[in-house]
Amino acid sequence: MQQNWLAARLNCQTSTNLSPVDSVKKRSCQKSMDSYLNSLVTSVWIYDIDNYRIVWANNAALHLWESNSLEELSSRDFKPGSSDAVQQTLRDYQQVFKSGQTLSRFWQYSPKGILKEAYCQLSGYTLEDGRMALMVEAIDADHVKKDYAAGSIVSLSTYTLDGKFVSGNPPFLNTQDEGFVHIKSLFANQDDYVEIMKVVDEERSYEGDVQITINDRILWHRLIISIRGNAKSDQKMLVQQFNIDDRKREELALEKEVVTDSLTGLLNRRGLKRVLKRAEQSQKDFVVFYIDLDGFKLINDSLGHGVGDRVLQSMAERLAAAELSKGHACRFGGDEFIWVIDEALLDSSIEQAANQLIEMMNRPFYDAEGRPITVSVSIGIAHYPKDGADFENLILKADAAMYLAKKQGKHRWVNYLDGMEDTLQRQSKLAQHLFQALNQDEFSLHYQPIFNVESRQVCSLEALLRWKSPVLGWVPTDECIRVAEEIGVIIEIEKWVISTAIRDLKEFRCLFDSDVTIAINVSTKYFANPDFVGFVSQALNENGFDSSAINIELTEGALLFDLNRNDNAASKIVEQGMSISIDDFGTGYSSLAYLYRIPATHVKIDRSFTERVEDDATMVSSIQHLIESLKFEAVVEGVESLSQSKLLAQMGIKLQQGFGLGLPKPLAFYLDQANREGLPGLNL
Repeated sequence: MQQNWLAARLNCQTSTNLSPVDSVKKRSCQKSMDSYLNSLVTSVWIYDIDNYRIVWANNAALHLWESNSLEELSSRDFKPGSSDAVQQTLRDYQQVFKSGQTLSRFWQYSPKGILKEAYCQLSGYTLEDGRMALMVEAIDADHVKKDYAAGSIVSLSTYTLDGKFVSGNPPFLNTQDEGFVHIKSLFANQDDYVEIMKVVDEERSYEGDVQITINDRILWHRLIISIRGNAKSDQKMLVQQFNIDDRKREELALEKEVVTDSLTGLLNRRGLKRVLKRAEQSQKDFVVFYIDLDGFKLINDSLGHGVGDRVLQSMAERLAAAELSKGHACRFGGDEFIWVIDEALLDSSIEQAANQLIEMMNRPFYDAEGRPITVSVSIGIAHYPKDGADFENLILKADAAMYLAKKQGKHRWVNYLDGMEDTLQRQSKLAQHLFQALNQDEFSLHYQPIFNVESRQVCSLEALLRWKSPVLGWVPTDECIRVAEEIGVIIEIEKWVISTAIRDLKEFRCLFDSDVTIAINVSTKYFANPDFVGFVSQALNENGFDSSAINIELTEGALLFDLNRNDNAASKIVEQGMSISIDDFGTGYSSLAYLYRIPATHVKIDRSFTERVEDDATMVSSIQHLIESLKFEAVVEGVESLSQSKLLAQMGIKLQQGFGLGLPKPLAFYLDQANREGLPGLNL
């Protein structure tokens, strides 16, 4: 509604000293404008703020104020019913209106004791004497969306500078009991009270979203506090409250969604970045623990994403446990988590905290059928500000330390030291060149003989991948495989290994003039691939071999997880006549309760046991007896000397492999040896 027509009406009403002709025009003007204004559904009135009187109102406003005439309404003195808070607010409005601004508010009125609510458009109106009055255009609150109305009703209250309650308007008084005496009681969080009062004292005002106690409920309000009055003895705090609880809770829910990982409920990367930014600004020392699940890909690939997700959720629950609640936990991506804590809040040393994390995460998880799943963690630790002064740098350093923890054997923690990130940079380079390695024929296979020490003949050859990059040189196989799994090219590489090894087997059988077999290591990821068994069978058929020509080497963990799959690959392999070796036995899950169910033919005893066999033969002997009882045949790795070989043979282990027996060599080496010196026999 514009002021011009209302001004025209008032000019008609207040004009004096008119000629007879002008008087006729005046009456016509009044009649016309009154007819128009009184036909409006909207209540319109003008309130003289300084004199506490309504000076003009249309018929709709008379109805709202329960008045039968403008004369009666104009005679009412609103000062006795106006609290100090309301009076001070209206005086503030005068200043707002002088700058040409308008306001929208929900107001409560009590004409003749009848409580009413209306949505009001408030603007200034300059009276004849130059004073600023309040022009109100009001619509009954029932015609306005209720949730908007609830948030727009203004609760007003005033207090002395030391916080003692002075007065409040009806919407405020309706929300407080009779015992309300101090502004402190408004705040649900007393820390908010202390902080806000400090701001008011320093800046003379405050505006922000705060949780307020209303009728024993805690609701979000927009709070506006200002100091009013000139002389210090007359100064008061004016508080305006707007209920924004629904909107605020929606905002917080959306905000939480933006910074929270949907699977685990922990912070996500964006949330962690905000936490670290605040921590940087606090200028306090804090610690970043970069946590990675060891063997999680095995769980995901073998048991499925449902079980994998449950493991991640269990990990999150442990990180959010009471003993860790002082810090901030984040799922950084995949199976990587980060825990950040202020050093001053640690109850123990950083090293003890890291050990606590490892112990906590190493406790078994349980699947839906109650079967235990053991997963260890590797942790990298970085310190702010010593190791990094910003988010990206700090995470890079912690990641580098975690990577070294994995490289050193997993299930441990490593503190960051200068230069560790060089390892990550190398990993990045490896990933870049690995994509092209297959196409550029940079891979080769070396074959290490497995001997039957009784016959002193080669009975099998293990195919071992080698990569010589024209840029990086020889790359360690473990490093190559790890990066290949991370960047998703492991299956393509393993297909190449299988095809090449089976093709080379033709040459080996001619060279040795025997039915030597080929042993090939296969990753869990490819083993779980539905195409794996078919691809191996096709490669054997194309080269004229039956299934007995190949031995698939798999880790104990991969085979145990395969048992839980409905369509398990191990059974298919054995049904087709291929053999399976459990690789690195004794270093993995060693779940004896399930071991007998694995359809393997051979068990490879890890080199770590061979190294100690001359000092303590009991362990290897016990493993050999277990293998025999399960109807498997043992193959021992890491044989370096004649004395080791003889001792192992005495225990009944006739299949042996190691550098002391024969080094891994390419096919060309064997061909050359056959032409010049004859094939290698038992090198002891």
